[in-house]
Amino acid sequence: MDEMANAMQELMDMKIWFLWRKEMVGDRINKIPFAAGGGATGTNEKYRHTWVTHDEAVTAMKELSAAGIGFVIPKGYFFLDIDHIHPTDPLVQMLLKRFNSYAERSVSGGGIHIYGKCDLDKLPTYADKNGNLRLDKTYYMKNPSNNLELYVG
Repeated sequence: MDEMANAMQELMDMKIWFLWRKEMVGDRINKIPFAAGGGATGTNEKYRHTWVTHDEAVTAMKELSAAGIGFVIPKGYFFLDIDHIHPTDPLVQMLLKRFNSYAERSVSGGGIHIYGKCDLDKLPTYADKNGNLRLDKTYYMKNPSNNLELYVG
């Protein structure tokens, strides 16, 4: 098994998975997380006891008619969400070649998700006022018009 296949299996075995349902808010569809055992969940430590393995989430998704499954990004992993762009776009192709990663189409079908491992010690970061790790603003800027979102565990 190659390095990325091992990394994906590691993710699937971790208790980091939850379910989500679709909910219309105005003209927008929101993904509302809920626990595989029913009830509320979220992506912060407060909800850690509600997270399950990938297999458990898939089983619960079928039993509870959830729209999909999601996961909390663990330390040492990244998730790159690229919206409204075709997989053959040169930017997507460059990113896929750049990272030793796993990629899939987004749930909407209009974007790409790229998952992989990263070395947090090599990322330019700082701790915010709450002690949360943030990418250094010199290297990262939130720009809603570029359709790229990077999440690091």
